Amino acid sequence: MEITLGLALVFGGAALAALFGFIGSSLGMGYAGQAGAGVVGERPDLFGKVLLMQALPGSQGIYGLVGAFLILNFAGVLGGEPTAISTFTGLQYLITSLPLGLAGLFSAMLQGKVSAAGIVMIAKDDTLTARAMVLAAMVETWAIFGFLISFILLTSI
Repeated sequence: MEITLGLALVFGGAALAALFGFIGSSLGMGYAGQAGAGVVGERPDLFGKVLLMQALPGSQGIYGLVGAFLILNFAGVLGGEPTAISTFTGLQYLITSLPLGLAGLFSAMLQGKVSAAGIVMIAKDDTLTARAMVLAAMVETWAIFGFLISFILLTSI
């Protein structure tokens, strides 16, 4: 397989989709984990609920990974020899990664902050777990929208 600028742009798009999701999820889970560590130190019985809240911002990393696979698959890189990819087409793949990657990055970071606040809420009254989860899940809808826009763009190339 000859590496051309177009193919390099495809790889760059796949890398950005995954990387932004991974960074956002790591930061978001870190924010929630810091709050969770304080709560579990005082109330070990809440570990399961706290862990669930900490895991919520991790989904954007999964979206980024799936997006990277989709970009590589649509470009023909996975499963065989890709056809020649022009610079313009490679740029289209790169641009396609941006809604998914950026929405994943920012929504995961902010979801982690909402999850951290939810963990504090659970520490005060653990019957509010479902409400805390709904508040955190609201932020994730923007990552899903970013994934959908990237998928629509991808099918249009």
